[in-house]
Amino acid sequence: MNPLGRANKLALSINETAQATSLSISTIDTAIRAGILPVRRYGNRTLVLMRDLERWLESLPTGRPDAPPQLEGRRTGRPKRYVISNPTGE
Repeated sequence: MNPLGRANKLALSINETAQATSLSISTIDTAIRAGILPVRRYGNRTLVLMRDLERWLESLPTGRPDAPPQLEGRRTGRPKRYVISNPTGE
């Protein structure tokens, strides 16, 4: 079994690529259109070779280089605030 959990597959469809990477189809499509994720075409099928997908994933940044070590891998934005209103007006 390969690192992405796909046994003996040489290529993935766009949907399978998105599922295997936990990225959206839109993100995968953007990478393809930008030319940074190579694809192969067969008829109307678009295929991403496993070796190309693994190379692309390895080329992605590992994190914020300027982040202090204690913040690596953490979201640092403002917390979301939720306002709960009482439907009865009380």
